[in-house]
Amino acid sequence: MNYKERRQLIYELIQTNKIETQEQLLLLLKTHGATATQATISRDIHALHISKVPDDDGRSYYVKAPSAAVNRERQLREAIRDRVATVTAVQFTVVIQTSMKLTYAPILAGLIDDVENDDIAGTIAGTDTLLVIMKNNEAAQEFADWADAIVKDRKVY
Repeated sequence: MNYKERRQLIYELIQTNKIETQEQLLLLLKTHGATATQATISRDIHALHISKVPDDDGRSYYVKAPSAAVNRERQLREAIRDRVATVTAVQFTVVIQTSMKLTYAPILAGLIDDVENDDIAGTIAGTDTLLVIMKNNEAAQEFADWADAIVKDRKVY
């Protein structure tokens, strides 16, 4: 199951169940044939704009946060502007280092995964470093140049 299918399943599960914890969500995903880690689920929750709300009994559960249409590319530009220290293209990959050793790489990876860009094959995130795997060297250089321009000129939108 790819991340888009998993996220669609998460969305459906929170619509039909009162899920109070990520552990409950992981178990439900597993019963539907999807395996994931807690870190992956956290990134999915963020990307889907899911938040916890209290019910009448005071217990909190996950719901899709009501919001206006989300401009994913704008969100990504803002995240790069605010949190990225360096961007380096290495052949068909782009290495992104977040600023000040922040644990922001998984969130940034989720934002990159959500942007419509056919040249992006996927992302791998650590704590403060992110690897964006592109389909070819040229696409990696273009993405790196775009992101680096945002980092260097914090006014680029």
